[in-house]
Amino acid sequence: MTLAASLQFIRELPKVELHLHLETSLRLRRLAERGRRASGPHDDSPGPSDVTEPQRIADPARFTGYDRLRRLRYLSRAGRIADEWYTPENIEQITLELLEEAALQRVRYVEVRVGGRRGFALLGADRMLGAMARARARAESRLGISSGFLVTIVRERGPEEAEQRVREAIACRDCGVVGVDLAGDEQNYPPALFARPLGLAREAGLGITVHAGEFAGPASVWTAVYHLGAQRIGHGIRAADDSELLTRLRERGVTLELCPTSNLHLGLCASMGALPLRRLLDAGVSVTVNSDDPMLLGTDLSRELHAVATTFSLGAAEVTRLVTNAARAAFAPVPALP
Repeated sequence: MTLAASLQFIRELPKVELHLHLETSLRLRRLAERGRRASGPHDDSPGPSDVTEPQRIADPARFTGYDRLRRLRYLSRAGRIADEWYTPENIEQITLELLEEAALQRVRYVEVRVGGRRGFALLGADRMLGAMARARARAESRLGISSGFLVTIVRERGPEEAEQRVREAIACRDCGVVGVDLAGDEQNYPPALFARPLGLAREAGLGITVHAGEFAGPASVWTAVYHLGAQRIGHGIRAADDSELLTRLRERGVTLELCPTSNLHLGLCASMGALPLRRLLDAGVSVTVNSDDPMLLGTDLSRELHAVATTFSLGAAEVTRLVTNAARAAFAPVPALP
């Protein structure tokens, strides 16, 4: 029996992460609360406006899948962040903090997803992504961590907004945008709605990753790959239900971005052991492990890798392979991993 890779080994291992959301509102809330504590009880500067009473939010445990995700995110905010907190300076700060957290884990390259409607609406894509780009440059200079940005398209917001986001992403490639990410309700919004915007992204040379096989079955993954040209699949655990699909994913070199703790919190797997990681690996599919929403879920990349290592008895070589898969599937060149 293979000895599972230790947490110390994983922490010291140079890593790559592909599926990491900026979590704009959560990070701005933390920034606001930190500022209020530093300023004292009588400070009148802009802060979180408590317009939502937590007791009126339905318990996320009563739901599963995408409904639970929406309620978890809503409950974690428990109130609206004032628009005044959406400034270029604050966006730069929270992006820098995310990259600092990644660098502490010895992450050498990370792709950060951003798609919050308020940030883009209040600042515009140029100022939003420009602020993130300044944080990116600072982190690379100071900490040696490289990064790229993925602009997230949310299915529920429709194809018109999706095309707008893609055009903004194309225009902001100099800000470090390396791809686009289709997310949201995969069950009720067919991929055909987004073929045109993702086609524009593909023609412009941007990478394409699609949340699929998370809340819906293998058909969602098939359509993401063959109708939308996805090079990577966000989550993709339901691909394990279709052996022919696994063969196609292996042959086409499509990479799955697994997020184990996220799947557990959303009720998509009954336990870590129920995650179909071993079947995916045995089928020769390119698999990576990621933290998804680390603030919301209370996790990080090292803990995710350690969880799967202990659950599935993955040794150092297999954990290293997961990281190597991520480096190969990145949408930008990754610095050489020692």
